[in-house]
Parts: sequence; C-alpha cells; structure tokens
Amino acid sequence: MKFKQIVLFGICAFRFCSWEVQVMTPETVPIRYNINEMDNLPTGYEEIILMGDLMMGNGPRPIIAGANDNSIYIHFNQSFGNVNILIYNAMGGLIYNNVMDTSMQQTMIIPVSGTFSGTYSVVVNNANGYAEGDFERN
Repeated sequence: MKFKQIVLFGICAFRFCSWEVQVMTPETVPIRYNINEMDNLPTGYEEIILMGDLMMGNGPRPIIAGANDNSIYIHFNQSFGNVNILIYNAMGGLIYNNVMDTSMQQTMIIPVSGTFSGTYSVVVNNANGYAEGDFERN
C-alpha cells in the first residue's frame, strides 16, 4: 500500500512541477479584408447590396450580387445548401423563382433582358434565413 502512495505522490509532484501556466492579457486583433480582392463581381455589373440574416456571421461577403441591363449575377462564396432565388418587380409580382444547390454550383446568371425598367428585388432564402436587396433596371 505504501508503494502505491509513494508512486501516486511522485506522479502528482512531477505533474505539479512540470505544469506551467501563462496568463496573457487578451488583445483585439483587427481583421482586415481587401474588398477589391474579394469583389468577384464581373465588369459591367452594378452591385446589389444584400441584407438579411444569411449575410450575418458567415464571413466577410458570403453572397455577392450584381445587375446590369441584361442579367443578374449571384455568386456564393460559401455553401448554403439549397437556396431559393426569387426576383420581384416593383409591383411585388414574382418574375423569377429557382432553387439552386450552392454546394454544387456557386454562380448563377439570370437573364432579365425582356423586363421593363423599374425597381426590382432579389431574395435569396433557405431554411436558415434570407438575404434581400433592390436594384434599378433602366
């Protein structure tokens, strides 16, 4: 019995002597992103600012969207699984509806050349939330 106690005491003493604790004051580390490097919007597209809970806490720019006279460009910088992409005209009428698997495809270009001038809304949603933004079509 004494032998077990001595071994146990020796192991505890060794662990206590070899354990070193360092305490440091935490400091804030700023994260800097070069927006130009992360801007995947092709030339000729005007950015659509998306707002919503899909845009929160998912990286610096999880979804990039843009529009020009002929099409709408949507690019996913991360996978959201299956998302529903909806486009509404100024009267609230649905003009486009499609489901996209962002784990298989990252970019979608939607032609809008046959639509009228005005304000349009893009909505991207899935089971976890949504993101939406407006753009003008001339």
